[in-house]
Amino acid sequence: MKKKLLVIGCGLLVILSGLIVCLYWNKSPEGAGYKDQLEEVDPNTLVLSDPTIRVTFEEVILSQPKETRKLVVFEQNATVKAKVENRVFEHIDWSALTRSQTVSYTATGSFVVDLSNLSKNDIVDDKNNKILTIKIDHPMLDKIEVDPNKIKIGDTQRGLLTFGNIRLTLEDYISIEKSIQKQFKSKFDTSANGQKADDTALEMVKKIYEPIVKAVDGAYTVIIEFK
Repeated sequence: MKKKLLVIGCGLLVILSGLIVCLYWNKSPEGAGYKDQLEEVDPNTLVLSDPTIRVTFEEVILSQPKETRKLVVFEQNATVKAKVENRVFEHIDWSALTRSQTVSYTATGSFVVDLSNLSKNDIVDDKNNKILTIKIDHPMLDKIEVDPNKIKIGDTQRGLLTFGNIRLTLEDYISIEKSIQKQFKSKFDTSANGQKADDTALEMVKKIYEPIVKAVDGAYTVIIEFK
């Protein structure tokens, strides 16, 4: 009798163990089918397991700090020369009483796309065709930076009745600065450079935003165009 009860008890223990294993399997990721943390719910929206958190194209693209969104797309170097004259008598324009000197300046002109101006209106989402169009401003000549290490000062040319070196006032230096900046702007801000900057801007901005868009929905095509 005791032997029969022992056999029945062992059988019940095996059945109970089997039930526990089945319950554990159904609740585990392997048994129930593992779900990713991200669930695609819309062509331009991903939702986390928490349904209150959503990520859209606009939020991702516009989330970068504005101060970091100035993109240099094209640079060019140029050299200009300025002739500096110094008269012995300010109101007498006579070569015999004039000292002159030629100074050569080299600078870099930078064309920049300001992406801080992007708004939701500049991001067009074609859900049917899965195309995201981002509209940007044309690049602008942002700054002209003169390289102080490449300034070359020529020899002083002295008139027959002059001696010594050229002496410049603060007003003279300001005038020279304005003159060379104007020359550099004329050299850099041309239609040819503008076209090069435009072409490069379209490529560079696409390289920036395409991976971001693909991270949201890999089926999307990204198009960058000007406003």
